[in-house]
Amino acid sequence: MMRSSLAGLGLVALVAAAPASAADLPRGTPYRAPAYVTAYNWTGFYLGAHAGYGWGSSDGIDLRGGFIGGQVGYNWQGAGSPWVFGIEVDSAWADFGRTDMFFTPAGIVSISSDANYIGSARGRIGYAFDRTMVYATGGLGWINNEVAVNATVGPFTVGASDSKMHIGGVIGAGVEHAFAPNWSGKVEYLYSMYDTQTYFAGIGGGFRADADTHTIKVGLNYHFR
Repeated sequence: MMRSSLAGLGLVALVAAAPASAADLPRGTPYRAPAYVTAYNWTGFYLGAHAGYGWGSSDGIDLRGGFIGGQVGYNWQGAGSPWVFGIEVDSAWADFGRTDMFFTPAGIVSISSDANYIGSARGRIGYAFDRTMVYATGGLGWINNEVAVNATVGPFTVGASDSKMHIGGVIGAGVEHAFAPNWSGKVEYLYSMYDTQTYFAGIGGGFRADADTHTIKVGLNYHFR
């Protein structure tokens, strides 16, 4: 009987002591998602070069060919943030156009359109996965286009040409990767919609033409860090 009483008292003591012992145990800290951490920051000025291929149309005349040029820009990326904001200005010598020939009873008539210069000033919004960034871009674009008309009648050829600067909007997207502390490479697509200009205005009122172009470029940038 004495053993049973002692055993009962011991059990009661253990039950009573359990909450107090549990209160003394260290409490687990709540789970927190890890903060965005990156070893590379895109902030700073950069200077680079690019080359690519463009195509489009100018009132039925196809524009196709290559271009090469350069760009300068600035990026800003906040500490602990994957978002990158920037601005870029590019300029390129271009050679994309087309010549169409028409055979008439009086002779041969050729009409050509040739874009020899393109450029843009654009904003950029990117999302960085450390050294790799995907981005959207948009802004103002310009293109210098020359239209030439030549007529050949027998041994004689006469012609005239006129060039205009078209201004318009540009939108696009790209991906850029920093393969070294100061160097990055990119691939970019742009779609440009230019305004309408009047060619040969002094010859019978001339004719009006606009242009839409697509370009794909690869570029190399040096970052001043």
